[in-house]
Amino acid sequence: MRRWAKLNERQMAALRRIAEGESVTAKDSDLARTVYALRDRGLVSTPRKDGIWIAEVTEAGRFYLAHGYYQGAAALTSPTVSSKSGRRTADLRPQSPRALAAELIKRLQDEGGTLHIHDPDKATRALHRRALDAAKRHGLIPEGFRLLHTGRDRGDLILRLEDAAHPDETDWNRIRLSVRDLITDPDELAAWLREDRHSIDVTDGTIGRALEVVRALAEDLLKRGHCIGISRRGKPHGLHAHARGHHYALNIKEELDRVPHVFTEEELRSRKLYPWQRVTPEYDEVPSGRLRLELGEGRGLQSWADDKRSRLEDKIRAAVTEIERRSEADQQAGLAREKAERERAENWRREEEERQRREAARRAERDTELAQAADQAREEHRRRAFGQALEGWACAAAIREFCLELEALAATLPAQEATITQWVAWARAQADDMDPLHTPSVLTEADFDSEPTLKALRRYLREERRGERESRPEEPAGVRYDDLYPSAWRWGRPGRFQWWRR
Repeated sequence: MRRWAKLNERQMAALRRIAEGESVTAKDSDLARTVYALRDRGLVSTPRKDGIWIAEVTEAGRFYLAHGYYQGAAALTSPTVSSKSGRRTADLRPQSPRALAAELIKRLQDEGGTLHIHDPDKATRALHRRALDAAKRHGLIPEGFRLLHTGRDRGDLILRLEDAAHPDETDWNRIRLSVRDLITDPDELAAWLREDRHSIDVTDGTIGRALEVVRALAEDLLKRGHCIGISRRGKPHGLHAHARGHHYALNIKEELDRVPHVFTEEELRSRKLYPWQRVTPEYDEVPSGRLRLELGEGRGLQSWADDKRSRLEDKIRAAVTEIERRSEADQQAGLAREKAERERAENWRREEEERQRREAARRAERDTELAQAADQAREEHRRRAFGQALEGWACAAAIREFCLELEALAATLPAQEATITQWVAWARAQADDMDPLHTPSVLTEADFDSEPTLKALRRYLREERRGERESRPEEPAGVRYDDLYPSAWRWGRPGRFQWWRR
C-alpha cells in the first residue's frame, strides 16, 4: 500500500462519514484499520478522550473530498514513492515556499514537534530545504520556538520544533549524531545483521529466513513513516524499531526444543564411578528451525512465532500494528506529560505572581503603617518637648510670683530679711534657667522633625502592640530633658493631667 495512493471506496466512505460529523471511535473495530490508513495519509486525526480515540477530519481530508487529490503541500508530509523506473521520487505539486513552510510548521505541531523522514530523494530533500528557508525568512516559526534540522544533504532528514525557553540540547545532539550512525535501509540492514549476530540469535540454517523477516518488517514500517535501525558502533539499543521518536527493542531468535540427553560412554563411566560428584543433564536443547520475533523488554515484551497454522512472515503486519500502537500511546503519554508540566509551570507562575503580589501588598501596608507610626511618634515628641517648655515657663512664672510675695514678707521681718533675700535671688536665678524665654535651647535642641527609632515606633505598630502592654515612646537620641532642666524638682499642679500627655 502506498501511503499517498488514491483512496478506495471503503476509505472514501469512511472519510465522508467522519467529515459529516458521524461519530467514529475505537469502539468501531470494523473501521479501525480504515481509520488508521486515513490517519497515515494525514486525512484524519485520532485524538484521545477518556482513553478512546475519536476520528476527526483534517483540512487535508476536506481538501481531498473537495478536489479528489491530495493537497499540494502534502509532499512535505509524505515519504517518497517509487516510480516506474525504480528510482524514488517525490509526488510534488506546485506550491509557494511560504505555503510549504506554513504546512511544515503545522505538521511539526501536529506530530508533537519532531518529523523524521527516512532517506528522502533529492527532490523531497530540496523541497524541505525550501520550506526551512522560507520559514526563517518569513518569520513563520512560532514565537518562543526554534526550528532545528539535520540531514539537509544526505541520510535521514529530521526536523524539530523546540521550545527555546526549555531547550533539550542533550536529546537533540543524541538524535543528530545517531542518525549518521544508524543503519535503516532494509538491504543494508540485512547485510549488516548477516555479519553481526548480536541482535539475531539464529543458526546458519535459518539465517536467510530471519533476514527476510527483518527486511519485510523494515519495508512495512518505512511505508508507514517508521523504520528499523541498528548502530554501526554497537550502541546499547541494538536492533530496534523507531516510531514517532520512540525506540522499541527487537530480537529475532530461533526457538529450542528439549530432547532427551544421549549419554556418551565417558559420561556413563563417570556416573558409575562418581555418582555423588557428577551431575549430567537429562535433556538437551536443540535448534527447532522455528523463528520468534520479540518486541520490547521485561513486562512489556510481546512476541510472534512460527506455529502449526502460520509462519512468522504472516505476522509481520501484526508486529507493525503493535509498534504503531505503542508509539501512538507513548506519544500521547508524552504530550500529556508535557501538558501536565506546562500546567504545573503555569500554576507555579501564577502562585509566584500571587505570592509576590501579596508580598508587595504587605510591604506597602507595612510602609504605610510605619509612615503613620512615624508621624504619631514625631507628634508625641513635639508634644513632650513643647509641654516640657510650657511647664518650665509656668514654673518660672510661679517662682517669680512667689519671690515677690517673699520680698513683701521680708519687709515685715527685718531679722530674717537677709536670709529671705538670699533665697529670692537664688530662686530667680533658677527661674531664669528653666524659663524657655531665657534659655530657648529646650526647643531649639529638640529637633522638630526628628526621625524616631524602630523601638520608638513599636507602640504605634499593630503587630507590635498585639498582646503587649503599651509603653511610653523612647526619647529621641541626643535630647535628654534632665539635661535641659537640671532642677531637682518637677513643678506641676497635683491631680491634673497635662494636656500634652492626653
